[in-house]
Amino acid sequence: MGLSSLRSALEEWQAEDVDRLHIDQLADDLVELELISGLVELERLRRIAIFDRRGGPDRHGYSSVTAFLKDRCRMATGRAHRAVARSRVLTAARTTLAAWTSGRISADQATLLLDQAVAVPDQFSEAETKLPAIVADLTVTDTRRALGYWRQMVDGPGTKHTEVEEEELRGISASPSLGGMVRIDGWMTPLAGQALITALDALMPPPGDDDTRTPRQRRHDALEDLARHYLEDPDTPTVGGEKPHVSLVCDLPALQGIPGGLHETESGQLLTIAQLRTITCDCSLSRIILGPDSEIIDVGRRTRIIPTPLRRAIIARDRHCTWPGCDRNPR
Repeated sequence: MGLSSLRSALEEWQAEDVDRLHIDQLADDLVELELISGLVELERLRRIAIFDRRGGPDRHGYSSVTAFLKDRCRMATGRAHRAVARSRVLTAARTTLAAWTSGRISADQATLLLDQAVAVPDQFSEAETKLPAIVADLTVTDTRRALGYWRQMVDGPGTKHTEVEEEELRGISASPSLGGMVRIDGWMTPLAGQALITALDALMPPPGDDDTRTPRQRRHDALEDLARHYLEDPDTPTVGGEKPHVSLVCDLPALQGIPGGLHETESGQLLTIAQLRTITCDCSLSRIILGPDSEIIDVGRRTRIIPTPLRRAIIARDRHCTWPGCDRNPR
């Protein structure tokens, strides 16, 4: 009954002509909606905790609460995992919950506190009655900083994120999708992460009036610039006899803007004609002629050390290792 009433109220709000509201009313609404969304999140965590405690996943045929949330609620894995972890420490965070429900701290501040309860439960339990009051008047950024200092003060060997464990946790994955977009995900150690953030900030000057990119898009472009600067640096070490670079394989019609032939990276990722022409407008071109049976024609005399032109030609022909069952890329 309660959730259906909440849904009805949301439907009424959605029918409201927001464009006709006074700007001051919009400001008050945004503050109120943030408080409401925080309370909704709290209720979600409470219900997750009870669902978990009463064996809900097993009854519904799931291996865990996280699996249930991912499938039935369509939550991302990381978000589902964090929700479950936070739900399991609610009973140890009564002062935090009271400050959250009364509006003395925001939902973001509350989740930062709950994350500390997950990471260092014993130390958090001892300090929990004081921490919400300490961060109540701080911004979210300052709350994170204050909790970081508190964590350093109380954290000892064997807790979740010691320096050794951070080193073990570090890692970056870069996964090309079927459509060609590349998804990047991972964890960096504090020093490595700060180095990357500093480098990206250096490549992100204040946007001009006509720059419509979002901060995420500007950060993406800065990361691309960072990679290109490294690849173009004369001091970049060689790999397999030549400097690392993005290599494309295409036929003459593709360069002329005619699709349907060969236009992809050396690893086999298909490119659009527009992407191909963007890259080739300022690049080094190597002409490789293959015979009717894919034999390589005229790449120089035989030598014990594979010359760069021959290596490039073999990559263009084969794309990957040709040993049966092996598809390792040329690098």
